[in-house]
Amino acid sequence: MSNHVDTPLKRELGLIDALSVGLGAIIGAGIFVLIGIAAGLAGPAVVLSVVIAGISASFTALSFCELGSALPKAGGVYEYGHTLIHPLVGFLMGWMWVAGNIVLGATASQGFAFYLSFFMPGLDFHIVAALLVVFVTLINILGAKLSAWVNNVFVAIKVLVLILLVAVGLLAVQAENFTPFMPRGFLPVLEAASLFYFAYIGFPRIATMAEEVRDPEKNIPRAILLALGISALLYALVSFTAVGVASWQRLASSNAPLAEVAEMLGIGWVIGVGGLVATFSVVLTSVMGQSRVFFAMARNSEIPQKLSEVSERFGTPVYSILLSGGIMLVLVLFMDISGLAMLTSFLVLLSHVLTNYASLRLYKDKKFNPAFKAPLRPLHAFIGMVLSLALALSVEVTAIKIGVILIVVGIVWFYIYKTYVKSKI
Repeated sequence: MSNHVDTPLKRELGLIDALSVGLGAIIGAGIFVLIGIAAGLAGPAVVLSVVIAGISASFTALSFCELGSALPKAGGVYEYGHTLIHPLVGFLMGWMWVAGNIVLGATASQGFAFYLSFFMPGLDFHIVAALLVVFVTLINILGAKLSAWVNNVFVAIKVLVLILLVAVGLLAVQAENFTPFMPRGFLPVLEAASLFYFAYIGFPRIATMAEEVRDPEKNIPRAILLALGISALLYALVSFTAVGVASWQRLASSNAPLAEVAEMLGIGWVIGVGGLVATFSVVLTSVMGQSRVFFAMARNSEIPQKLSEVSERFGTPVYSILLSGGIMLVLVLFMDISGLAMLTSFLVLLSHVLTNYASLRLYKDKKFNPAFKAPLRPLHAFIGMVLSLALALSVEVTAIKIGVILIVVGIVWFYIYKTYVKSKI
């Protein structure tokens, strides 16, 4: 069934595919919910918060562009830490990133079940979420090109849904809804920006697919910057439209703010469709990204090498994909994951801190000459590191405690597997 562990993945994905992976990961259910919470903090200035959050995310994105250009290998953050800092640090970066994204994917699968109930009331959320995970895992097994094609279609739909909401909504915007612009001052605007930063953190998933992207030295940086830029523009337009149509007070008091805006515009079904395709593509790219990190770890003999085998028939790391889908399936069936959202943020942001540090190491290591060089090099990495650390430490204490426990477990696994289990193989 599978090739030798050194078999490389097939370079089947072009720039549009890589861009679509990024948009699929970034534009998820977050925009459908976070806009209301952020509006409650910043008022009409939530539009400014969205822009500030996008600018903040861009510093770390520049680090990913440089690293993806210099090290176009499967695994993304794992590979950067492993090569530029230390194998243990790289393992922990991959460990944290995978743990955070598995929870994110499981949460998105439950979100899909919620949006499906919009059209088909009475469905069992857990069963629907589980079936979605199984279906998405199967698509990933059948090939990266097929997964990318399905994701491209769903990304196009959800982007069109948001564009339709904006196009119809702009005609109904009321100027009085923007005054006063900062009813609570500037500090809550920054607080809302910190919250909304989490709606941008899907772009690193592009880097995990680097070994399957054609001309990765150029296409990885292009895809990351395009994904972030398109997302920021869409978010800004959607937030402006939502405030202008419904007022920030109404958005803040709603559990489904964009659904409320759509209902006011007479296109309520749009958000149901948008929520379905958004959550589907998040789950699809989540399994895709996690499996490539597992694949890279196995190739370096830090987890069972079976996980680095590539299917001769499909050209995908089947066992890594099955592990990713299997863990997610257990979560959606047997655990309450609603309270683990902050854990995702903490783990992913902590991996971003180390990614920015790896970018600094790249700058000092003369062996590497990345095709993409950030315009603020290396200042962008310092800023990205500080911002990521500040945001990571701003999450709930419980999430930090669980995150630290997971990191300790990762350290124990690394040393036990490397010194004991591997020696027995």
